[in-house]
Amino acid sequence: MKQQGSYSGKKIGLLGGSFDPIHYGHIRIAENAYQEFGLDEVWFIPAGHSPNKAEENMTPASIREHMVSIAIENYPYFRVSDIELRSAETSYTYRTMEKLHQQYPDSRFYFIMGADSLDYFEHWKHPEIICKYAVILAAVRDSMNVAQIQSKISQIKELFPASIFPLHYKKIQVSSTQLRGMANRHVLNSSCLPQAVIDYINQNHLYGS
Repeated sequence: MKQQGSYSGKKIGLLGGSFDPIHYGHIRIAENAYQEFGLDEVWFIPAGHSPNKAEENMTPASIREHMVSIAIENYPYFRVSDIELRSAETSYTYRTMEKLHQQYPDSRFYFIMGADSLDYFEHWKHPEIICKYAVILAAVRDSMNVAQIQSKISQIKELFPASIFPLHYKKIQVSSTQLRGMANRHVLNSSCLPQAVIDYINQNHLYGS
């Protein structure tokens, strides 16, 4: 990550996740956000101490971070951030946003999340802080009802000040859970994730490969 001050005035997308492993679904969402909202960069943020997942079931952080790095190496406008991996705290999004605002006060952040998360966004830890420091981009799959999503966005805006916009993308029918199973069966293919990531998984015998 570049030094503080290098990102003054820039529009930066943030995509968090366990990335266990990263796949083209993640990359497509990031690309769509970059193009649709005229972002300067998109930062991938591997989860550190996730509040929603048991860490003993996750691949070690350094490995997940490396898989992201090699997956995005051909995208000059993508970066990987270790801001959550370096912290001993639980990786709540509001904490990440506070830290990023402190480090890059002149940047404008766009937090990318699944539109289905809007259904319970008000129950996240301090959603008002997230909205204070970031524009929310809600990734809408083709099968979703856009009118219902717009209605939920309106409901959230009544609860606290927020800038929330739908981010449209065509979902790739793949998940990290499915890919771990495919790795175990030795049937990973480059239609789902970059070949460099497949090679890394195989060489390091991840997921029972």
